[in-house]
Amino acid sequence: MKKAKLPIIPTGLSGLDNVILGGGLPQYSLNIVCGPPGSGKTIFCYQMLFSNAGQQNKAVCFSTVSEPPIKTLRYLQQFSFFEPEKFKEHIKLRDLTTVLKNVQEGKGIGEVINFIREEIEKESASFVLIDSFKAISSIIGGQDAMRRLIYGLAAELSVLQCTAFLIGEYTENEALVDPVFNIADGIIVLSSDRKGYLRRNYIEVLKMRGTDYFAGRHRFLIDSSGINIYPRLRPMEIAIPPESCERKRIKTGIEGLDKMTNGGLYLGSATLLAGQSGTGKTILSLKFLDEGARHGQKGLLVSFEESPPHLFSMAKTLGIELDRLVKEGNIILYHASPVELSVDKFHYQLISLIRENKVERVVIDSISDISITIADPVNLKNYLLSLVTQLSGLGVTLLLSSEMPEERFGVTTTQLSVVIDAIITLRYKEANDMIRRVISVIKMRGSNHDKKIREYEITDKGLVIKE
Repeated sequence: MKKAKLPIIPTGLSGLDNVILGGGLPQYSLNIVCGPPGSGKTIFCYQMLFSNAGQQNKAVCFSTVSEPPIKTLRYLQQFSFFEPEKFKEHIKLRDLTTVLKNVQEGKGIGEVINFIREEIEKESASFVLIDSFKAISSIIGGQDAMRRLIYGLAAELSVLQCTAFLIGEYTENEALVDPVFNIADGIIVLSSDRKGYLRRNYIEVLKMRGTDYFAGRHRFLIDSSGINIYPRLRPMEIAIPPESCERKRIKTGIEGLDKMTNGGLYLGSATLLAGQSGTGKTILSLKFLDEGARHGQKGLLVSFEESPPHLFSMAKTLGIELDRLVKEGNIILYHASPVELSVDKFHYQLISLIRENKVERVVIDSISDISITIADPVNLKNYLLSLVTQLSGLGVTLLLSSEMPEERFGVTTTQLSVVIDAIITLRYKEANDMIRRVISVIKMRGSNHDKKIREYEITDKGLVIKE
């Protein structure tokens, strides 16, 4: 006997539908959307309604004393998802204030339930929104009255076959004791925290009956288009080709490095370029992308510290016409300040750029700057592991630069070796009262490589490695 599939309603928020919920919300579900004031609860719910509302899917939105209808309408008009005609024809606003005052006068909570049911039936509504549901408890008073209201309302909504959203400024502690959470099919929490002067918004699905949702907190941003959700990265399984399978190599643009790596880097591999400040990591990266452009391979350079004008100037000293390559679309520049970087948005933009432009070579300079945004070592490691596996899964050849500690012959503290195919280090050494630069190939998965530590110089040709 086949299992009946639960009907799903897309929310219209791609990150929520495609990654977190696996399609959308269960039809006819009762969902609690909670979070502190200003967290985006109302925007979130109305954005979903505008995405779904139509002739066959009308919505009735009930406001309480905390959110007058005219105030809600005024602020919703600022977002691009707001459609005046749809609002006029298919989304109806109703005020619960009067009927709630009657409850306070002792006429009973049945009047509230009847009013909501009558409005839903009158509009033949498929969606119901109550904002703020928590505010009702301060009017009708007491857990017992609230319990009778929520149980009665849930029964009516089930009979009417509506998908409902109850908005409230609930805390996590209240979720453990408030009766509204007992009957909810879905619980979605919006929250935020502050790092320095930046506030970051998060969405988390705590409960969603009948679905295999992606648990945990995910970043979202609010702009003129509404809410944009950027789910956390999940590591992908990367298939490692058998040793008997011949893999294609690509040149790095540095002749001496191609010799040290026994012919160049493997196509589709991930290489960590670790070096101390001033050892030429960015120069090597530019030569790597220029070499690709010479052979028709589009490149993407992600730079957190070096601005485009500085990169153009640096490339010019190496004989690379980076400005021309960028204009012609052979190399794409992505520059962002690490201080204001939204890492979850960043990886979606990165993947989008790679797919849309059919990029084959990618440089991220440097992954050390990401640690400014992700201070926790464990979270940083998990993010970078996920990022590398996602990009490797797209088939690009990836070069990641990283600052190497000066006090020891170390590579990196991010522990990426499990997903990194090759590790190249650039560092200083003292010899005969001179500071010299040396290069080493520490690791080359599936290939023999030069084990020697070799000196190199930085010239107008890039890195010139000595025999």
